[in-house]
Amino acid sequence: MGLDEKNNQKHKKFMKSIYKKIIFIISAIALFSVIVGVVKYSLTYIENNPEKYLPKQK
Repeated sequence: MGLDEKNNQKHKKFMKSIYKKIIFIISAIALFSVIVGVVKYSLTYIENNPEKYLPKQK
């Protein structure tokens, strides 16, 4: 029973590290998606409103 218990503890630690990696990857993808979305939105907004961003001619 002692050997089986040790294997079970190793398995739990292994699963915890897998869950941590999965959560890290998902949050990294979500953060990256938000950043890309904001950049795309900003660029389309600037393209649609050039008079606000172009320097005024004298």
